[in-house]
Amino acid sequence: MPIATRRPGIPVVCLLIASAALMACCVGGAPADDVPGQIIETIPPADARTLIEEGRDNQDPVIIDVRRPDEYAGGHIEGAVNIESSRFQEEIGSLDPGRAVIIYCQSGGRSAHVREVMRDAGFREVYEIEGGIAAWRAQGYPVVR
Repeated sequence: MPIATRRPGIPVVCLLIASAALMACCVGGAPADDVPGQIIETIPPADARTLIEEGRDNQDPVIIDVRRPDEYAGGHIEGAVNIESSRFQEEIGSLDPGRAVIIYCQSGGRSAHVREVMRDAGFREVYEIEGGIAAWRAQGYPVVR
């Protein structure tokens, strides 16, 4: 009596596809850079201050405070523009993706989200201040009102 061969059913095929997709997302732990040479980093306040003071490629970086306007008014890094994180998607088109950008919020939560938005949008050089303006102030660095 011949042994019957059985084809895998739809549930097995779906399970295999789902497993492959899950493994692809987990391998490496972080998304691959979509832009060759893309730099997306979280840096300590001291490194951010150096970037601000020295500029990058003879051009000052754009400094973006992603806090609410009332927080920004309470004190921000000199030269920073205020683009609230909740409306960042609306404003991203006005920014140059080829220019170095430094972003921060109060402590790092909102700027981490904005950092990923900028990564996905293809910005080449984005630096997030680790610990936000709270860490900046804790180092004794100046803020303006």
